[in-house]
Amino acid sequence: MSRLVRPTRRCLRGAVCLSVLLFGGAARAQFSASIGVESDHRFRGVSLSDGQPDLNLSVAYDHASGVFAGASATRVEFMRGRHSVQLLGDVGIATRLSSELNAEAGLTSASFSGNTRYNYSEAFVGVSGERWSLRVYYAPNYFGFDQATAYAEFDANAPLQPRLRVFGHVGALSTLHGVQTDDRSSTRYDARAGLGFSALAALDVQLAWVAATRSGPYVVEYGNRRNTWVLSAVASF
Repeated sequence: MSRLVRPTRRCLRGAVCLSVLLFGGAARAQFSASIGVESDHRFRGVSLSDGQPDLNLSVAYDHASGVFAGASATRVEFMRGRHSVQLLGDVGIATRLSSELNAEAGLTSASFSGNTRYNYSEAFVGVSGERWSLRVYYAPNYFGFDQATAYAEFDANAPLQPRLRVFGHVGALSTLHGVQTDDRSSTRYDARAGLGFSALAALDVQLAWVAATRSGPYVVEYGNRRNTWVLSAVASF
């Protein structure tokens, strides 16, 4: 993708509508799609697939003006044996602050088939350089709970060879106010580090070590391994 900063998510309806509105300017924009598989669907360090392999389908639209939109669908499992589909979408705008610094702001939304009580939205702002990005998200009702949360994340990558790179991620999710689900700390930390390999022009393979504390807002109702290896492959079109 040609987006100034890495993909985010917004409500599916808004993303699709915006894509339709902007499609007339396709000569100055980029539309892309991807399909990915992963050994464990981890979101901010927590497995949303009960440690099982998962499939993800996504589309994205980037306009030359900096406006972007996207949508994706992934199978999730909040309670063991009860599956649903997570629909994610985003819409926002990115701008160049200088030759080495970019900024973006937007909204994201998630909805879940059969488990609408988990639906939630977030606002985000971020800055990025050539090989790093910093973002902060705010959700008034995280995963449908009566909890306002803030999530900050920092991502970076560096090339080792033309097709091989190393990458890392650290994040912190904090409860700002609202109902506490238990007596644990109000902040959960997560980290991801690994290697990415561009096997072909449109195929990217990653192997990452993912870790998270058990503090802060916890969505799933089954036991969750805090540390694990995750293997994933994404084909882009």
